[in-house]
Amino acid sequence: MPRKAYSEQEREQVRIDLMNTVIQCIVDRGLIHSSIDILCKKVNISKTFFYTFFESKEELVLEALRYQQPKLIQYARELMEDPKLSWREGVKTFLETCVYSEKRGIAVLSIEEEQEVYHCLSKEKFMTFREDQVRLFSNLLIIFGLPEEGIDPRLFGNIALSMMMVYKAMPDTMPFLFPEAAEAMVTFQINTLIDEMQRIKESV
Repeated sequence: MPRKAYSEQEREQVRIDLMNTVIQCIVDRGLIHSSIDILCKKVNISKTFFYTFFESKEELVLEALRYQQPKLIQYARELMEDPKLSWREGVKTFLETCVYSEKRGIAVLSIEEEQEVYHCLSKEKFMTFREDQVRLFSNLLIIFGLPEEGIDPRLFGNIALSMMMVYKAMPDTMPFLFPEAAEAMVTFQINTLIDEMQRIKESV
């Protein structure tokens, strides 16, 4: 059977489909259970064709995480522009959406998944992705109306990501924590973070 000749538009659509598929796999099953074979089957392409887009599954994951960043930025803007929400309610809704990512279709890597991806990346690609992450959190702080000198975006990123990852890690990866208090923990952490953000915002 002859191979299909893909147009540039069709290739771009396959690339988008791969990124959306791996995001959904992370949300539904976790990256560890999402092999290239599974991804290719879902997108209906061959494994050989997959490698014309990405060198590895880990590279696809990084591109997929980048791909969802503009959606997060747009979502934050919509919340901040929503006349029905106060500033505090908007920020809280955004953070809650990210922490409870599986309910919202947002890909957040577990601790094990981060390690898996990290060990398969070159230092150059990892540093490029880290720069993208800093830019993401910097843009979010700007959207939330905080001054550039107010909070280091890396600190904000650490706090936000640690909330997401710790919540996701209970109880399997972190069995000594108390899963029955997980949501109360998230509420406390988010309120504490927003209190500090509001203090900085109002001090300008």
